[in-house]
Amino acid sequence: MTCGASPTTGLLIADLVHSGDTLMWGAGQSEPVALLERLNDELDSLPEGCRAILGLTLTETLAAPRFSARVAVRAFGGAGTTRRFQDLGNLDALPMNYSAIPEAIRRRTLPVDVALATLSPDGAAYNLGILADYIADAVAAARVVVAEINDRMPVTFGDTSVAPDRITRSMHVSRPPVEMPVPAIGDVEREIGRLVATLVPDGATIEVGLGAIPEAALAALVGKRDLGVHTGTMGDGIVALIEAGAITNARKPVDTGLTVTAGILGTERAYRWAHRNERLRVRSPRHTHNVAVMAALPDFIGINTALEVDLTGQMNAETAGGRSIGMIGGHADFMRGCQLSAGGLGIVALPSTARGGKVSRIVPRLRDGVVTTARGEAGVVITEYGIADLRAKSVGERARALIAIAHPDFRRGLLEASDALV
Repeated sequence: MTCGASPTTGLLIADLVHSGDTLMWGAGQSEPVALLERLNDELDSLPEGCRAILGLTLTETLAAPRFSARVAVRAFGGAGTTRRFQDLGNLDALPMNYSAIPEAIRRRTLPVDVALATLSPDGAAYNLGILADYIADAVAAARVVVAEINDRMPVTFGDTSVAPDRITRSMHVSRPPVEMPVPAIGDVEREIGRLVATLVPDGATIEVGLGAIPEAALAALVGKRDLGVHTGTMGDGIVALIEAGAITNARKPVDTGLTVTAGILGTERAYRWAHRNERLRVRSPRHTHNVAVMAALPDFIGINTALEVDLTGQMNAETAGGRSIGMIGGHADFMRGCQLSAGGLGIVALPSTARGGKVSRIVPRLRDGVVTTARGEAGVVITEYGIADLRAKSVGERARALIAIAHPDFRRGLLEASDALV
């Protein structure tokens, strides 16, 4: 392992990159901030023709205009600060289910040549800390791995160990991991969370997405008992339920006694809880997003959201007004897994309107024609106006159920539009 910059050029990253290479780095809470700052400094030394693959980004560390002038950006969606590149006309979306990403990296149908990773020191080895996600496979497959060794990154158990011989070059830092504050929960989110909780039995295994509504649902589950967790991401809300005794993972037939996630995205409280926690496993999407694993979990309940749902049950979690503002992530994976679980249920919960009440989120047809989750995977849709169970319902029955939970201002228009559905 070579530590520090190249002794001849003073470069840390750029002299390892070849023309045509694809770069990838950890998302969200595992953004290698110091390495991205260094990449800013070395942009002029990068060869022509490079690409970068981005996931969820939460910082603006990367100098987007300068980076866009040098590197073509592909991304799994426009969530977080990734949408800056869309504003610059330099974001080509990769519409991929998260379950497919690790194998695509391994087979090089989605090639990664240079991986930038945040690692924590772990004895003689290194650790991916609070995120395994696709970066675990990128580190295993890349020709070059440049590591930001952060002694404040938690050490976790799971698919997180990285051997020293995988590291091409490294730098050492000491900084808190990127945090995501707990979102504010209003009256609408609170009511939706209450309705979600009525559908979650004691002993269920839950999966939760990100945002105010999933957090509101978690808060409403505090009175439940022996819940389990198998999810793509988790944060402070899950930790609070564990500490309250609602989550024990005792009834899970798979990973019994263990909270399983592909990553922890929250505040310092969640990261402190995760550090060397033997009841936590941070796993690759090969496991967390594997429908066969979910199918083996009875009463597997997914709690996710969407940007809009049409009257036939199709769901869009990616675009609004022709702009990529979300991502596929595990939306379709978890909806399918819930459907295959004995007693499982896929819940999509969303406010009835957007843009201050000007736009209905229950729509006749998806506006951009983007289907994140097909109507055949639909389970239950919840707004602040109630619950629409779409399972084994005809198109007409679905339309009537969804219109009943739409905002009253839009119900007449939706009813008129439903006549044209097939």
